[in-house]
Amino acid sequence: MEERFFKIGEVAEILEIEQHTLRYLENSLKLKIKRNERGDRLYTDSDLDTLRLVLQLKDKGLNTTAIKLALENTEESEETSLAPKSGAATQDLVEMVSLTRQIVEQNTELMQQNRRLEQRMEKLEQKIEQRNLDKEKKIDEFLTLWKADQEAKKSWLSRLRGK
Repeated sequence: MEERFFKIGEVAEILEIEQHTLRYLENSLKLKIKRNERGDRLYTDSDLDTLRLVLQLKDKGLNTTAIKLALENTEESEETSLAPKSGAATQDLVEMVSLTRQIVEQNTELMQQNRRLEQRMEKLEQKIEQRNLDKEKKIDEFLTLWKADQEAKKSWLSRLRGK
């Protein structure tokens, strides 16, 4: 049976997405799409299946990094098993998607914790800056009083000398 190839416009129509989205997915996920001698993309049925899976994962809220990891793990599991059972492969994929989702959720939580820590650090830096300003103000007040005291002593001493 001869393998059928689809051009980018056909795939975009089949998947109901824009051509630029297909090019973006190819680049960001490092998909190996066959090309003809002119450089036109030639998508196989397998490529369509992969893209459908990618779009499903995106719809479930996974980012491209998580999807790329899931695809790499899928490729590894396909390479290591000679004849994977369809149900087992689906179960593995579901498990990978679940794990990937957990990783994404943990990453999101870590990002939120990082933002909170940055906010706390900013508040502490503001407090330190305010304390430094208060110290400088007190030093200035002390110097002003000290200078006034020194002037008063000079004045008193000069009065004594003047008599």
